Amino acid sequence: MKKAMLTAFPLPILTATALVASLSGCAPGAWNEQSDADKFFDVIENACPQRIGDFEISTLENNNASFLDITSRLYYGKINPAQYREFVTSFSDSTAETSQAIDCIIAHLPNTSPPAPSLLPDMGNARSDAPPPPGTP
Repeated sequence: MKKAMLTAFPLPILTATALVASLSGCAPGAWNEQSDADKFFDVIENACPQRIGDFEISTLENNNASFLDITSRLYYGKINPAQYREFVTSFSDSTAETSQAIDCIIAHLPNTSPPAPSLLPDMGNARSDAPPPPGTP
């Protein structure tokens, strides 16, 4: 019975099925390298004062999407340091320790902001230099 079942499926299908099954156990992004922003977060977590207001920087990085978003925006040059400081102090405080942490984060920014990753893939015709779709006057 097993022999009949195996001969019913060609070898390439069995191989492909085994490959898919083995890869499905991998964590999402396991094949990706650490992003530049992730490396930046590692640097500031190790180099900067550990508290922003009542919160540990590591806790903010792991549990606060707003902090991740605003710090990523700062890193990619989407907001300036003054805007960053205003946002961070709006949810924490403006103590000396918080100010030192913010100053440290800003001091560790790259000289030139890297290009921000695209949230959506390029769909071709979305570019202004792309030809119009067929049949368009």
